[in-house]
Amino acid sequence: MKRHQRCIARRAGLGLCAALISGALPAWAEPSAAEKATAEALFDAALDLMKKGRNEEACPRLEQSHRIDPGIGTLLYLAECYEKTGRTASAWATFRQAMSESQAAGQAERARKAQARAARLEPGLSKLTIDVAPEALAIEGLTVSVAGKALERPLFGIAIPRDPGEIAIEASAPGHETWKTTVKLGATSAAESVNIPPLKPLSAASSEPGAPAPSAEEGPTPAPASARGAAAPAESGGDTTRLIGLVVGGAGVVGLGVGTFFGVRAISKNGEAEGYCEGGATCEDPRGVTLTNEASSAATASNIAFGLGTAAVIGGAVLYFVVAPRQTSRVQVGPMVDGRNVGLLVGGTFE
Repeated sequence: MKRHQRCIARRAGLGLCAALISGALPAWAEPSAAEKATAEALFDAALDLMKKGRNEEACPRLEQSHRIDPGIGTLLYLAECYEKTGRTASAWATFRQAMSESQAAGQAERARKAQARAARLEPGLSKLTIDVAPEALAIEGLTVSVAGKALERPLFGIAIPRDPGEIAIEASAPGHETWKTTVKLGATSAAESVNIPPLKPLSAASSEPGAPAPSAEEGPTPAPASARGAAAPAESGGDTTRLIGLVVGGAGVVGLGVGTFFGVRAISKNGEAEGYCEGGATCEDPRGVTLTNEASSAATASNIAFGLGTAAVIGGAVLYFVVAPRQTSRVQVGPMVDGRNVGLLVGGTFE
C-alpha cells in the first residue's frame, strides 16, 4: 500500500520503528475508505512529530493509526518511537512482532532488520518476576494485576521484560484483603522480583453485605464513636474529681483521728505535770517541766492535725458534691500550712 511504500522510502532518515509489548494486534476487518484516510493522517502527523523530536506525542498517533489500518510499516515506526521514549520492552516486543509479520508477508529485508533491532535491545531489557505464595495460589478467585493488567497464572515466577519506571502490583480475591505494592524498575538490565504473600481474610463483620438491626432484647444501637468521644471528657473529669474528693475526705478523717489522739495525749501529760507542779505557774520539778513540754507538743500536733483534717473533710465534700457535677478540667488539691494558718488549698479550672 501507499503507506507501506512510504515506510521504505523514509526509513533511511528515521530508522525502523513501532510496537506493542503484548504481541501482535488482532486482525481487523478491511477498513473503510474513511478509516484509511484517518489512519494515513495519523501516520503522517506522527512522522512529522518524530522529525521534530516530539516522540512522546508521536507514539499515541502511531498506535491509533495501526489500530485503524494495521500495517508492517506503521508497526516498525511505532517500535522506533517506543525505543526513543525509553520504553525498551515495548520496542523489543514490537520489533519481534514486525519481524514475524514481515516473514509471513514474504518481506525478508524488513524481517531481517526488525530481527536485528530486537536482538540489539534484548540484552538491556529490564525484567520483573512475580512470585505468589502457595497459600495465596490456593485461594479461589485470586487475581494478580501488573500495571493495571491481569497477569495469567502461567506467567507467575517468570522474568518478563517490562518498560522501566514505577509499576503497580495488586493481588485480590473474594473475602480477602487486597494486597498492593509498587516497584521501580531501572532502565538497563534491571531485575526485580516481587513476592505476593498469603492474603488476609476479611473479618466476618466487614465481609457481610449488611448487619441486621438489633432486637429489643439487645438494646439500642451504641452511640457513634464521635458522640461517645465528645461525652468522654466530661464524664472522665467528673469521675476523677469525685475520686479526689473521696481521697481528700478520707485523709481528713485520718487527720481528725490523729488530732484526737494527740489531744488526749496532751490532756494526759498535762494532768501528770500538775502532780509535780502544784501551786503557782512556775514548775521547779524537772519531771514536771518535761511533762509540761510534752503536753504542749502534743497539743500543737493535735491542733495541726485537727486543722488539716477539718479542712480536708470540707474540701473533699466540696469536690464530691459541688465541683464534680460541673467540673471538666483538672483540679489540684494540697495542704496549706504556715506560721499562722492551717488549711487546704484547692485549685483548678471550673466550668
